[in-house]
Parts: sequence; structure tokens; C-alpha cells
Amino acid sequence: MTTSTETPDLRDAHRELTKGRIVDAALNLMREGKPGDLTFAGVAARAGMTERTVYRHFETRDALMAAAWARINVLVKTPEMPSTPGTLIGQPATAFPAFDAEEKLMRMLVLSPEGHALRLSANAKRTASIRAAVKTARPDLKEPEFTRVCAAAQLLDSSFAWLMMKDYWGLSGHEAGRASSDAIAALLASPAQKHKPRKTEKRP
Repeated sequence: MTTSTETPDLRDAHRELTKGRIVDAALNLMREGKPGDLTFAGVAARAGMTERTVYRHFETRDALMAAAWARINVLVKTPEMPSTPGTLIGQPATAFPAFDAEEKLMRMLVLSPEGHALRLSANAKRTASIRAAVKTARPDLKEPEFTRVCAAAQLLDSSFAWLMMKDYWGLSGHEAGRASSDAIAALLASPAQKHKPRKTEKRP
């Protein structure tokens, strides 16, 4: 009978390395415009391992897609849900330039059924965090206006907004992110802030 000489630490490191290869394979299929191959068999072939190995690390496709979504959020610098006004306002300015660097992947996420499913898998947490951020900034809002503002903020802080401004207006990720951040800031401004008179420059 043979026994493994690997220590628990080495086994854990090997397990994480293998999981990383599987997730990388899934992301590469997305980058290559092959979301239809995001099956266990397709990912296994892309990763150069057996389908059984993929199943051993991810028991369901949903678990694999959740891991892929988490990796995508790190790649495009959106690792946290924007649950405060500051993070909600600032996130497009940080994320949209990173979307440019991962354009093929982001286009797949926006335009494919697989990307739609990935976004929906995290939507409950995302909408809850946006509601928390808007509630902090605008405690005066009542329904249904509150939900309308939350929905508009989510749209502005999304890959849809980035792609629209890129394709229809020719904006870079930097400029699109600035536009979205400015628009969210305007949405979250209180009535008093919106109607506050602007300071005029003193003329010599």
C-alpha cells in the first residue's frame, strides 16, 4: 500500500494550483469567444486535465462559474460590493479602465447568455449593497423613487455603461469611468446639495 508523502500544506497548495488552472481555462475560453465550451468537458480540455479532475474541485457548474466571477472581479479591480456612497461613486473610475485591458472578456460578459448568467448569479448581493449605499447617501428617498435611483446607479456602475460609452461615444475606459462616477455622484446628491448656489469667481 502506498501512502502520500505530501504534507497537508503541500496538498492544499496543489489543490489551489489546480483550481486556479481550471478557472484560468474557463476565462481563456471566454476571452477566445467560446462561451459555449464552458462545460466541464470543454474546460477540462482547455486546462489539459481530465473532466473528473474538474468535478473533484468544482462539484457543480454554478460553483465553477462563481469562482470565475470572483476572479473576473479581481482582474477588473471590482473585488468588493459597493456598499457605501464613496465606493459606489468611485468604482467606475477604477473599473472601467481595467475593462479596456480585458475587452474581449468583458464583451463576452455583456453580450453572451453565459455572461448574463454569471452576472445574475451575483445580482442579489450587488443590489443589496447598492441599496445600502443609496440609503446612506439619500435617507430622504421613498419608494418608488428609492428603487429607481438604485437601479440607475447600478446601470451606471456596470459593464453595460462602459460598453455603451465605448462603442457609441468612442470614450476610453478612463473617460467613461469618470462620466459614470460623476453621474452617480449627481444621483446621490441630496436636494440641498443639488440646489446649493455655486460660488462665483471674484473678478479683479
